[in-house]
Amino acid sequence: MNITTFSDYALRIMIFLATPTTKKATAKHIAEAHEVSFHHIAKAAQWLTREGYITSERGRTGGLSLKKKPNTINIGELLRSAENFSGSPLVDCFKQSGGTCSLRNGCGLKSALSKAQSSFYETLAGYTLADIT
Repeated sequence: MNITTFSDYALRIMIFLATPTTKKATAKHIAEAHEVSFHHIAKAAQWLTREGYITSERGRTGGLSLKKKPNTINIGELLRSAENFSGSPLVDCFKQSGGTCSLRNGCGLKSALSKAQSSFYETLAGYTLADIT
């Protein structure tokens, strides 16, 4: 099972900000530390801010910081929300439109994959940001 790049970057931001040595960081600093696109990190940071996971302060002393304590941030909920936001379903038949798969009427794989995906999120729901940092 793969997660989207968007979710990966959202998790990287959260882990970066949860490290004991980091109080605040800029999106640029996080992007450089991970050697990834600033624009992708900025987009994920903007989403995390809207969702209430982090705060963003402008100005010379500004930056990104956690809005909640790491032990209250559920990784399963965060990842499920990020994956839903990115709009990239696990397989074509999971699309709201039903997708274009010609097997959709007689295929039992959708049910099996749905259970597997639920198990994936349920497992991650047993972890907080504090647990993984």
